[in-house]
Amino acid sequence: MSSKMAVLITLALSCQGVLAADKAAPASAGEKLFLDNCAVCHGADRGGYIAPALTKERLVQSEAALRGTMMTGIPDTLMPPFAGRMTDDDLRTLAHFVKTNSRSEPAWNLEETRQSLQVLEDEKNLPSKPTYAIDSVYDLITVVARGRYGKARGTEGSKLVFFDGKRNKVVGEIVVDAPHIVDYSPVDERWAWLKTDMGEVLKIDLYTLKVVRKIKVGLTGPSIAISSDGKWLAAGSFVPNSVVILKADTLEPVKYLSLEGENHEGKTVKSASGPIIGSRINNKFAISLRQAGQVWIVDPDRPGMPVTKLDKVGRVLHDTFLSSDGRYSMVAAYDDNKVIAIDLKDDKVVRDIPVGCQPHLGSGAIIQVGKRELAFGTNIGSCALGDVVSVWDMKDFSLVKNIKVAGPTESPAAHPNAPYVAVDIVSKDRRASQIQMIDKNTLEVAKTLEVGGHAFFPEYNRDGNFLYVSAGYYGDRVRIYDSHTLKQVAEQKMESPAGIFSRARTKWLTVGLPETRPF
Repeated sequence: MSSKMAVLITLALSCQGVLAADKAAPASAGEKLFLDNCAVCHGADRGGYIAPALTKERLVQSEAALRGTMMTGIPDTLMPPFAGRMTDDDLRTLAHFVKTNSRSEPAWNLEETRQSLQVLEDEKNLPSKPTYAIDSVYDLITVVARGRYGKARGTEGSKLVFFDGKRNKVVGEIVVDAPHIVDYSPVDERWAWLKTDMGEVLKIDLYTLKVVRKIKVGLTGPSIAISSDGKWLAAGSFVPNSVVILKADTLEPVKYLSLEGENHEGKTVKSASGPIIGSRINNKFAISLRQAGQVWIVDPDRPGMPVTKLDKVGRVLHDTFLSSDGRYSMVAAYDDNKVIAIDLKDDKVVRDIPVGCQPHLGSGAIIQVGKRELAFGTNIGSCALGDVVSVWDMKDFSLVKNIKVAGPTESPAAHPNAPYVAVDIVSKDRRASQIQMIDKNTLEVAKTLEVGGHAFFPEYNRDGNFLYVSAGYYGDRVRIYDSHTLKQVAEQKMESPAGIFSRARTKWLTVGLPETRPF
């Protein structure tokens, strides 16, 4: 998400799914090894995803050096060692394959998406209330555990772990390969959806903590959003460059968009799907075209689901979050060092906001300070400004302050009942174990938490009295702190935890705001 999404590990993409999509000759032994072991981080096309591209044009190491890296892994990253998991012959084959081949172009179309749908549970037979003890489903907190190699191994490895956020107790788990982002229904408390990095969308019943349906919408990419009325779901992919609109309840695909557009230099380019967000004043989806620098606004309620295209929005579009009224989407542009305010009512760009270096907003955060609403944007790069968290006024989108922090950041957390805005430090040194706490009134760093591991993805529980943090990479813990005293109150072991998603997010609308939704 490294970036918010850099928490990915290097093993999990289904070889069978990719091969079914590739109409070319049968895959070589090297390609099969790549798809089984590397694609979830490096992309099903080998063109790079969270981890760099593995192609002959990019790699300068010898095959022997590549094989050595595969055997030992890379310290302080999520690249694990494969010695003992792969034979020496397989390592040689894989090293030769990536060293001698260019990027591929695997496909996955609408019909293949439709044919991949699986119904796993009869929803008519599901219970009418949670099967575990909890005061409210909105107290749930879902933690994505990536696992060391991105695959489930019995009850270990990759999975979703569900906490009762009031009591800080685990209430259940779902074992699943390559989980990435969890989103929730804005209108029905029992439903959630997971997007995996192997291109699957899973519909989850939060009353039983079971997967009831799943479908494969692509081969690589994490983007997912639910419409305001809960009827539509948009899922985006890096590979292929596409977005699929589905009926959220049945996961029936209804529209396929190939992402291609003219970039700032006037060149027509294919584009990965950056983050997708669902408006809360209507049912529109705003899709960021990462390389094309465009934002496409799709209206699923109109015949044909027409698309309004905003061009030259920004270079390398990334994370996004909503204003408190749900009208404006804040979109980060990595290479322009700005955040763009998009009006989802009138479908237009409203304002460019100059921020820090390489803005990486994560879920974003908005807090109320007096009569002002202040937005917090994390920045994952460094430049003349140094390492800063950017703050702007949501009334006129004017920059208020760049707050000096200890290093690059990628994800803020805030809550009306908590005194601090928490940001994760993601530098490639010991500072990556830190979470810095920004005082809401002074807009300065007040305290620093030493969490351990690679500390990231802070998230407050529904009441705001506890702060959850992933001690990721090889920290292998979720640590929970009192939001006022900042004393650790609990921890839970799991393998390589990453994203943390409170069920109350749909009540907050945006992280940091009071509960505004009527359900």
